[in-house]
Amino acid sequence: MSDQASRPVTVKAVQDGPLQIKGSFRLLDPTGEEYDLEGRRVVLLCRCGRSGDQPFCDASHRATDFRSDDRPVCAADAG
Repeated sequence: MSDQASRPVTVKAVQDGPLQIKGSFRLLDPTGEEYDLEGRRVVLLCRCGRSGDQPFCDASHRATDFRSDDRPVCAADAG
């Protein structure tokens, strides 16, 4: 097994921006078709809903002043 394959996938919510996904993963569209991510180790996925290249981020969040509150909530605090 290669070092790349043994590393876990990480997903980071970029403050006021996209989801950053790093590692070895597959990304599927709603019909189950796989996106061609050949050679890409980092992918940015849109969270604001305004990207012209869905599901990928094209930085539209900057022009629309997208804001996110990405602080983890403890399960005990949520209820």
